[in-house]
Amino acid sequence: MASKHTDRLAHIVTDLLTLSELEDRCTKPDLEDVDLENIVRAVVKIFEQAARAKGLTLEAHVGSDVPPVRADAYKLQQVLVNLVDNAVKYTDAGKVKVSVERRDSTVAVTVADTGIGIPEERRDRIFERFYVVDKSRSRTQGGTGLGLSIVKHIVLLHSWDISVASAPGRGSTFTVTIPIETTRSRQS
Repeated sequence: MASKHTDRLAHIVTDLLTLSELEDRCTKPDLEDVDLENIVRAVVKIFEQAARAKGLTLEAHVGSDVPPVRADAYKLQQVLVNLVDNAVKYTDAGKVKVSVERRDSTVAVTVADTGIGIPEERRDRIFERFYVVDKSRSRTQGGTGLGLSIVKHIVLLHSWDISVASAPGRGSTFTVTIPIETTRSRQS
């Protein structure tokens, strides 16, 4: 039992250090051209066993017309890890799907689940530090309440957008919208 509490405390400290770094005005993303398919496949692989243990289907789809995006690859992976981790934790039956598609001048990275969903009156708070929709589930599954705050700060650091659509009992869909940069804007 003490080991479980020690591990949880270590995760909280690590997440707080990550948030502190992201909030530092001097922090800049280490931008490079990132192949989203590689990152999506790597993140899905991390959660395959946890999803299987819960009887969930974990799917990934990356459109064939999705170009590389300018991003900090490590931080983009952190976004997906946090979103997929939450989707698996808060889904008891059904599936979690990660999809990436081109939408005109943007790329939409979506993590959708068939989980417990988020009541409308709580959606405004989900990106706050330590805010947890279902405290009992978070406690039993080791959540820190910092994952979505980290996601929000990484999205802001890159000047991207994030949205959530959710309904209790119907699941949640988080979408990160990343602008496609032209060759000209990359050279400036």
